[in-house]
Amino acid sequence: MSDLENIRLLRQVGLGIADQRSTPVTTQAINENEVKQTMQEQLTNVTDETQELDVIVDSDALELEDDLDIEDELDEALEAEDEGEDREALEARMGDLADTGASTGDPVRQYLREIGRVKLLTLEEEISLARRYEEGKEAKARLEGEGDTLPERTRRGLMRVVEDGELAKGQLTEANLRLVVSIAKKYRNRGLGFMDTVQEGNQGLIRAVEKFEYRKGFKFSTYATWWIRQAINRALADQGRTIRIPVHMGETLNKLNRLRRELHQDLSRDPSFAELADAMGPGWDAGRVEEVFQLTREPTSLETPIGEEDDSFYGDFIPDESIASPVELASQNAMNERLDEALERLNEREALVLKMRHGLIDDREHTLEEVGQQLGVTRERIRQIENKALRKLKYFESRNRGLRDFVEG
Repeated sequence: MSDLENIRLLRQVGLGIADQRSTPVTTQAINENEVKQTMQEQLTNVTDETQELDVIVDSDALELEDDLDIEDELDEALEAEDEGEDREALEARMGDLADTGASTGDPVRQYLREIGRVKLLTLEEEISLARRYEEGKEAKARLEGEGDTLPERTRRGLMRVVEDGELAKGQLTEANLRLVVSIAKKYRNRGLGFMDTVQEGNQGLIRAVEKFEYRKGFKFSTYATWWIRQAINRALADQGRTIRIPVHMGETLNKLNRLRRELHQDLSRDPSFAELADAMGPGWDAGRVEEVFQLTREPTSLETPIGEEDDSFYGDFIPDESIASPVELASQNAMNERLDEALERLNEREALVLKMRHGLIDDREHTLEEVGQQLGVTRERIRQIENKALRKLKYFESRNRGLRDFVEG
């Protein structure tokens, strides 16, 4: 039987008792005092049942409000997911989840729903949990330091305090998981998926719980925000890029990007490197700003799809600079043929000297001393042979252009 049906039944009982009071009093009639007492008890029960129903309705309303808040969180969170996913498939998946009301189809939505059901803490509750955790740490330190010398009863008591401290730590952490999600949304499209960013922020939240000093009077969320941001920024610096850059360089790049956005709003155009350097302050010039952007550029994968049908890859359009172009190969082959024809007009020793001196044998230019040792003559004799061979080639070229076309071209 529902709560509303219970209330209607109780009201009918009350009305029935009231009708009994309006009938003539007989010897079997209910005593007036008994009637009053019965009516009072029934009306009290009606009031209690109504209050219970109000609590149920309020609870359902709060739960529905939380669900709506989580839906807003979900819409923004999914925008931070991998944009490589097909948008239509993503919308279809979200539509199916919305129609069925199920939360198990998507881990992001399920996580957001779960943390949305945790009650937020008041300042007094934060202080109480922080105090319990601190007492647990002190008890743990005492157990580790003098546990063997403590009486059994004292040791069991300290162990209970330690367990209570860990429980308080977990409660303080869970109650602030929504803070991590709120901060993680601001780091979308930085190289990490949304849930990865949230998990890194959760590590910072745990660190904040461990370091929080409640006696200073600050709200925990104010203190935890710094630790969460630090954890996310360090994770982005370590994992957000294919090529890791130092943390300080990542912070510098973030500052430059922020200034570039601000200047773009003020100037209605992209700022120059010189304007960014002026905004950065002393010690900065246009060259340094350009160098930072060059060092922090993201590499492009050679497997990146190209074309409307993604049937080609970026690497297919990058030339191999280690291989000469067809035109260069043809020109090189023609020059080698002309060179061989020219060297054939020299005697064997003269041709060998020129080839060794100019690296035509092993792509290394040999010294006069090395060529002399190879032929068993002095370096001066090698110089004379080389000069004579070059004079012959010049004479031949004066009568037939031959190699001159390649030199002048």
